Amino acid sequence: MARRRKTRKRRAATRPLSSLWLAVLLLVVLGGGAWYYFTQRGPGAAPPVKEVKKPAAKAAPATPVEDPDRFEFYDTLPNAEVPIAEDGKSSAAGISLPPVVTPGTYVVQAGAFPAFAEADKVKARLALLGIVAEIQSAEADGRTFHRVRIGPIDDLDQLNRLRARLRQNRIDFMVIPVVE
Repeated sequence: MARRRKTRKRRAATRPLSSLWLAVLLLVVLGGGAWYYFTQRGPGAAPPVKEVKKPAAKAAPATPVEDPDRFEFYDTLPNAEVPIAEDGKSSAAGISLPPVVTPGTYVVQAGAFPAFAEADKVKARLALLGIVAEIQSAEADGRTFHRVRIGPIDDLDQLNRLRARLRQNRIDFMVIPVVE
């Protein structure tokens, strides 16, 4: 008959060892945080001072030079006055826009959104009105925008009817001429 082998008893994992690792981890994190705090900007440290170099004395030009790239809207926009409805409601639906009379091809943009879901909601709202729209993605300033566009539209009567319908349903839009 075969002999029975003796089996060794296994020790259970000790809790002090896991507590030790937790304490070491905590010290490392606190040490790293303290190092970052004191190296980036210590307590009571003055903000960094930039040295300003004084330009050498130059002769002032006799006549001021007009900058050809200077835009006028910097001056006109702060002085512009926008009428506000007294009842607090938006009066945009009540204002009639002059019809587009310049022949050409146009695209109507019903919005531009950073999230695709928002653009899809506007497209669905237009679909409920029977208006076919498409979503175009475009990149501007490193950010992606999703444009809801209707068109191209060649017929001015159709364009003006569409504008009136969007206005009636309080949908903001922008008419963009297509440059060919």
